[in-house]
Amino acid sequence: MIPTPLIPAISAIAVFAIAYGVFRIYNKGLARNSRGQQLRRYLIAAVVASTPIAFAASSLLPALAAALLVSLLWMTTYNILFDKTYQGSSPDYDNHMDIAFGIYLYGWLAALCILLSSLGWIGMAAMAMLEIALAILPLAQIGYYITYSTCIDYNGMQAIQETNHNEIIEYIKSFSPLKLCLIIGSIIASCGLIIAINFIGNTSGAPSLTCLLFSACFVIALSPYIWKKKHGLFVRTGIVMLYNDVKEYRLGNKLYKENIEKRMQMLTADSSRNTMPKPHTIVMVIGESACRDYMSVYKQQDRETTPWQSAMAKDTDGFILFPNAYSCAMQTVPSLQRALTECNQYNDKQFIDSCSIIDMAHKAGYKVHWYSNQGHLGCADTPVTLVAESSDVAKWTKQELGKMQYDEALIDFMDEVDAGRNNLLVLHLKGNHFNYTNRYPAAFAAAHGLPDGDDVTTYRNSIIYNDHILHTIYDYAATRLNLAAMVYFSDHGAIPDMRRSPRFLGFGMVRIPLWTYLSPAFISSRPDVWKALKANRERYFTNDLAYELMCELMGITSNHYEQANSIASEKYKYVPEMMMTYDGRIKISDDKS
Repeated sequence: MIPTPLIPAISAIAVFAIAYGVFRIYNKGLARNSRGQQLRRYLIAAVVASTPIAFAASSLLPALAAALLVSLLWMTTYNILFDKTYQGSSPDYDNHMDIAFGIYLYGWLAALCILLSSLGWIGMAAMAMLEIALAILPLAQIGYYITYSTCIDYNGMQAIQETNHNEIIEYIKSFSPLKLCLIIGSIIASCGLIIAINFIGNTSGAPSLTCLLFSACFVIALSPYIWKKKHGLFVRTGIVMLYNDVKEYRLGNKLYKENIEKRMQMLTADSSRNTMPKPHTIVMVIGESACRDYMSVYKQQDRETTPWQSAMAKDTDGFILFPNAYSCAMQTVPSLQRALTECNQYNDKQFIDSCSIIDMAHKAGYKVHWYSNQGHLGCADTPVTLVAESSDVAKWTKQELGKMQYDEALIDFMDEVDAGRNNLLVLHLKGNHFNYTNRYPAAFAAAHGLPDGDDVTTYRNSIIYNDHILHTIYDYAATRLNLAAMVYFSDHGAIPDMRRSPRFLGFGMVRIPLWTYLSPAFISSRPDVWKALKANRERYFTNDLAYELMCELMGITSNHYEQANSIASEKYKYVPEMMMTYDGRIKISDDKS
């Protein structure tokens, strides 16, 4: 039996040893002064955090173990997972603040536990709930790592903050019943463990007045240091800093909306090169998670997955297929914020200061219609939503929790487009987004003999349905809207036999389809564009240059458009060695397959 007076000293030594050990083992390239600074920081913190234990009744010590468990989660989780993810690629990193927070959290929770123990079982229940809430973040990080084999990064956090309810439901449904039971069981077990530890031992005896006064003063004194909004330890932990960085980025996007009038006043754009007969419509279709590796128009498959596109590529002169197109990112928002605006991987322009395809279309005299099956994320103010809402008409299909909304719902919106004027029509598909089996109706699958099967099978099924949707859009626009040109590209690709990940897992994540269709009237009036597209059909392209493609199709000359960036121009300058993906981190020329 350890004498009670020695417990605080043993606690301080143990906490310090764990904290400093985690710092030295799971951080890399540490300078000598950093090692010395954290040694002193952690030693002082361990002594301070262990002080409340000296005032605790021995019967309360088991309950204090729950506080230690939660604190250890904070001390270790981010450091270990970050190191396991980046130890092979980063020469140095120093994540010391999570450890400092975890140490002081231990002391703060210990003092609070002493205070709440005076309320009997009600106080201990409240303590358990608080500790469960604090354990959620590190446990979630562990779950994320188990799922994706990487610690959460900027892209992952951005995707989490911008995910809508239906996507969450679909994601949960994608787990097998066994895996879902294991996840739920682990959550219940973790919560149950914390609750059980708090109720072990005799906690009915009220602490002394001296003990209560000390604990209250300790909690009051330490709370600002830990929880202060701008400079506290909590907001400087790795996961919270990452969350706030993404949140600030998203809040900064709101400036885009405020800057629209200013941008339009400064924008000079001339559309005199647009000699297309009026009225006419240009259609831009944005796909979702479509990888050209699974499209028979690009690559032979076990079964035909793109019957209409294959027929168009074979029989229609105005249809031009680009076999070397890539996305600039692996998630929708970072990809499309560049595709829709003049900011790209190859310049230093910021989204909030950049002109968009919509701005240019307005300058060229087009009425812009934006129809989306992606779900309206106005509350999140994503860059995609901000650009879409600058259209003359912007509408989203009705998203109901748990209900599938198929891309065919967008066709009804096309009735609103006035064929008697020039239009830019943007259609944002749900396309081939995971969960693939939810991307096509059961009636379509039955009518076309689509087989059930694994993710690869259902992904190919979704490609077939996507081809049907593109065919329907083309027929409608050609027969009713004086179609002049149509462009289709995807936001990013997918590797359907691998779970979605924020990490770069291979070029299948970024190999996308791109094709253009020019009507006979367009070819006759703009032969330079037709000639350039044909000449450049084997050239490499990343979809952050879609802005320039659309500007050239609209015949725009502007101080915010460089012809050398447009694959529809004979001045197109890019070769594989110049091109990048994954936000400028991966060279396209490294794709050897």
